[in-house]
Amino acid sequence: MFYTRGFSIKPKKALTLGFGIICAGTTTTLLADNDRMLDEVIVTASRRAETAEEALAPVTIITRKQIEQSQATSVAQLLSRTPGLQIASNGGAGSLTGVYLRGTKTAQTLVILDGQKINSPTSGSSPLQYLTPEQIDKIEIVRGPRSSLYGADAIGGVIQIFTRKTKGKPLLFAKIRAGSRNTDEYAISFGTGQDKTHYNIGANTYKTDGYDHTLAINNGDDDNDTYRNDALFGSFSHFFANKIELGGSFSYSEGQSDYDNNTTFTITTQPYNLFRLTHISGYVTMPVNDEWDIRIEAGYGKEHIQARKKDRFTGICSDSYYSKTDRYSISWKNNISWSENHLLTSGLDYSNEWYSGSVKYNENAQYNIGIFLQSLLYFDKSDLQASLRTDKSQAYHSNATGSIAYGYSLFSNVRIIASYGTAFRAPTLVDLYYPGYSNPNLKPEKAKNYELELKGKVGTGHWGLSVFQNTIDDMISATKETDYKPTNIDKALIQGLEVNGSISNGNWNINASISLLKPENRSHANYAKILTARSKQLMTLTLDHQFKHFGLGASFKAQGSSYADVANNQKVPGFGILDLRGSLKLTAELKASIQWINVFDKTYQPVSGYRGEPKGVIASLIWTQS
Repeated sequence: MFYTRGFSIKPKKALTLGFGIICAGTTTTLLADNDRMLDEVIVTASRRAETAEEALAPVTIITRKQIEQSQATSVAQLLSRTPGLQIASNGGAGSLTGVYLRGTKTAQTLVILDGQKINSPTSGSSPLQYLTPEQIDKIEIVRGPRSSLYGADAIGGVIQIFTRKTKGKPLLFAKIRAGSRNTDEYAISFGTGQDKTHYNIGANTYKTDGYDHTLAINNGDDDNDTYRNDALFGSFSHFFANKIELGGSFSYSEGQSDYDNNTTFTITTQPYNLFRLTHISGYVTMPVNDEWDIRIEAGYGKEHIQARKKDRFTGICSDSYYSKTDRYSISWKNNISWSENHLLTSGLDYSNEWYSGSVKYNENAQYNIGIFLQSLLYFDKSDLQASLRTDKSQAYHSNATGSIAYGYSLFSNVRIIASYGTAFRAPTLVDLYYPGYSNPNLKPEKAKNYELELKGKVGTGHWGLSVFQNTIDDMISATKETDYKPTNIDKALIQGLEVNGSISNGNWNINASISLLKPENRSHANYAKILTARSKQLMTLTLDHQFKHFGLGASFKAQGSSYADVANNQKVPGFGILDLRGSLKLTAELKASIQWINVFDKTYQPVSGYRGEPKGVIASLIWTQS
């Protein structure tokens, strides 16, 4: 049988736990009398169902309850509480949003939506700015390399987002939100999770006049940057009598996002993007026998960006450029209970992605095939996880990765985990084929990560401490010395210490983290310089207390200074931001809430030259009826 932190699970029950995951990650929660979450089931760390306590990697889970409690208006706000994660946003709502996870750059973190990769095949980044919290049921963040399970781009870690689900009896949810900068939001969803059929469908519309994103004084672009997003989303699943589960999800959003050019000369036009995003996924899970189950997933994603500009004097709008990217993907995964204490996971991933747009690439498509194998061994006081994967790409041929992790229970509530893993980032279509500024001979970036983690439980609290070292070779760089053509010349060494803890005791919820990073450039010309845009210190603190009919909460985020250039001559100041929130239950179905953003109206730069969100107040009315 499988031994896991003081209790045991027989192989059949372990496989049954896997069948309980809806759409590759629906949460299964064990509740105490006060409905406090004890163990949350995740799938991202090992591509199988396990609790966060069992995972042999540092994980952060953001549940639907936490999303509603935070009153977040963007995915960036939700992610900002993650240990070791730095948000890089070129302004407010709808502006380009990147994540620096453990000192790695945005394109070195894999982002998945309902089991399907959403990193852009052209830029390598993901369109987090166009996703809304109302679409999301849960977010799982795994820190550390995961290429041996997911393939390219998982050098810093994996962020997996699951769209909204309904569990239990029929539920109607409606929200109205309004506030500073003429911000308006309307959301509605309905779903049910009774018997064998689960479904949810919803819609959301959000708009704001925004604020001026740039700090440059003489750029002539001192206007507010508006944003609008209209979204539709849904999910379903059905369990058949023969234990086969069929399900799927979809999300669609479209809108407009204004942005500023961070320049020092006069701007005569207002640039903006029109965007449309579509994501569709489906799956089937079936048992072959008592020891073997199969899961097949398929997905399609499309991103269309039309860049336009409006003349400030005549009001005439014209097109600048457009970009369309499409991706088809399919995966086949097997879980085999090899013996009483051995679970084997194997699978095949295939994806095909291509680009079309106003810029004509020398090549506009590429495919990738990945084969992976993972072995999980469970003993009385310890676990051993080992995985191997090989990827073959149309662009960069083959690449092999592997990882190994060992966890040992020192005491009943304290566990130590040692791990080693390799990872890689694939060159994008822009890196390989952009006319005049590309290099079709690029190799993938490669990384080696060593980590030691200590984690445990004290009463109703959880704590963790991690130290790690990530060495990245063949980093892709385009500089003046290479005529701005990308080459494999850069190297980096990232060392870090993470400390985090959480307490959920009665009506109190407290989460805190401190991350100390040393993200150094190890290239010859800039040896020992700090990597651009990375902060060496990160801190998060959230406090929430629920009284009988009302709740109070606060979030504090701080990060140290960073540099805007590779030579470390342009320093960007650090900052600390405080947000406050409150809620009042008016009736059994109706709740009012209010959020005070950036209480002290701190002027700060999440990215050099771009202003963070100024002080503002947003109020909401939420109707929930079951």
